[in-house]
Amino acid sequence: MATPYQAPGCSVYSKPLSTHQNECPFCQKSFRRADVARRHARSCNARQGRPLPPQAKRGRKLRACNNCARVKVSCDSELPCHRCSARGIDCAYSSPCHDPSHRATFNPREVCKDDRPSFSFLLQASNPTHPSMDAIVAREPERTSEIPAWKQRETETVGWSSGTVDPRFLLFDLSDMLLDEPQDYGDTENNPLQFSGIFGPSTNSIDALSTRIVTLSNILQGLTTNKPHLGEGLDQSCQRGFFTTSHFQHVLVFFFRRRHYHQDTIHWPTFDPEKVSLHLLLAVVLTGTVYLQCLNQSSPSYINTPLLELAEKYVYKELKELSGQDVSPVTSQHMLEICQAAVLMNTLEGSANHIEARRRIASKRIPTLVATLRKSNMMSLKHEPGKSWQDFVHRETCIRVVTWTFMNDSLLGLFCNHPPIIASKEMTVDLPCPSDIWEADSSLVFQERSRYRLTRSYPSSCSEAIAGMLDEEWTPATRDSFGKLDHSDLFYLSSGLGRHIFHYRTSVVSPDYSKMLLRALDRWDSLWMDAFERIPEDERRWLGIGKHTPEVMALSRRTIELIESGEAKNSAYLQDIACYDTAVFHDFVQKYGQESPGTAKN
Repeated sequence: MATPYQAPGCSVYSKPLSTHQNECPFCQKSFRRADVARRHARSCNARQGRPLPPQAKRGRKLRACNNCARVKVSCDSELPCHRCSARGIDCAYSSPCHDPSHRATFNPREVCKDDRPSFSFLLQASNPTHPSMDAIVAREPERTSEIPAWKQRETETVGWSSGTVDPRFLLFDLSDMLLDEPQDYGDTENNPLQFSGIFGPSTNSIDALSTRIVTLSNILQGLTTNKPHLGEGLDQSCQRGFFTTSHFQHVLVFFFRRRHYHQDTIHWPTFDPEKVSLHLLLAVVLTGTVYLQCLNQSSPSYINTPLLELAEKYVYKELKELSGQDVSPVTSQHMLEICQAAVLMNTLEGSANHIEARRRIASKRIPTLVATLRKSNMMSLKHEPGKSWQDFVHRETCIRVVTWTFMNDSLLGLFCNHPPIIASKEMTVDLPCPSDIWEADSSLVFQERSRYRLTRSYPSSCSEAIAGMLDEEWTPATRDSFGKLDHSDLFYLSSGLGRHIFHYRTSVVSPDYSKMLLRALDRWDSLWMDAFERIPEDERRWLGIGKHTPEVMALSRRTIELIESGEAKNSAYLQDIACYDTAVFHDFVQKYGQESPGTAKN
């Protein structure tokens, strides 16, 4: 029978997580809940008159998670902490972290004392000592008050007849509530997940997800037949608890609450872990696990390179088979989910500090995905007026898949000197819609938010916008049209400009080419400043990776200056040879980023 700790039938034994807090100190018998373990210890036959261990002391609120702080008990400050893990509830920290290593070192408007830009994000993202570029996600805020739609659906499906008592209340042990530490059953109005966490999700929900996890584990195990060297890594991940129901449930919520970090390709209001393709479910859980490990360095290392390679193989095997059958993401929900999974795997492995994985993503996987998107004419998709909410979600997801493929292609050009394969002129697809429309959770809300806002005026695509920014003519009317672009639009457009910067670095161009690029960068800077000022103060914390775009643009400007001055002609990065070790890019930014022309030393 499945438990929240171990999916049934897993081929490799996985030790339950966080059980030592729930063991009897006399007979070492394990229990799911700490309060049950304490009751057992009082009457345990092996106790033989020995005293009970001392109860946990009250902890400081600033070092405790929200749940432990509310009931004033000690917290081990893990994520999840042992107390929340034992109770099966979500563990979150909304209080400031006092660990110096977690303090934010980046300010989106940060500049040096002499007004030169800071490249702290680029230096940290490319640091070869970090396991992933996503290490910076550890300092991102978390939307702790938000509940995923599938969690809400779980609580709605567990109901009872009107006029009767919810039978789950019969599970309360009132004497234990009075004699032991408070169990924090209150505050259900502000945190409706508290009761669902105490009692756990419905049995049907656990069984459905557990079955899917077992299927996923078995499929990946089968893929190791032709690549036995990957089997050991998969076994290690199983033993450390990756393929457990509790891990999947926790990581899905964790990723949902940090979905702003990357501008999302997943429509969370309709996302259902029990219904999406196994490929997408795996990619989402892998991404969330990487985020979790970046935040908590002491957590078990669930993920390793072989597991990522197996997942990548699993996703792209399905992508190639469906593409060979002419299945289009525009008309097939399953194929679209495979493309979403491919985008997540490209982002995940492109960000991982593993040279061969990054080379494989750049040289093999992204070209495969781009070929599929081109085959389905997705580079030119437009929203059609009058469509239903469901049709809108499907098409907008297609648009975001194309856009993030374009972004990943560009980022590999920046960090690795890998030639981009998508031209900005090819990107006639609509720019992604505003976030509030994308996150509408019902047809009614969608209709209210999208009225008069879904059809874009000029510029409506990356192709139009880049052409306009590079154009010599820039009238007040043109500036007003571009002034309607928000920070997300400008984040996407930075990839289009990045291609022209790459072309300038690697090709023979006219003397006026650099002037055109610098003029476009000036226009982008002006548009960004205006767009940033329009963002309400309380919303600026949710900009995610997009808030670092000014650094990328500043480095582009700096690169042009260095090429024109010849100061960095011996730089390994400016030899423009593809290199999948980010140390080359890191050294370039570190050595030349903060210096004015004429001061750099070769």
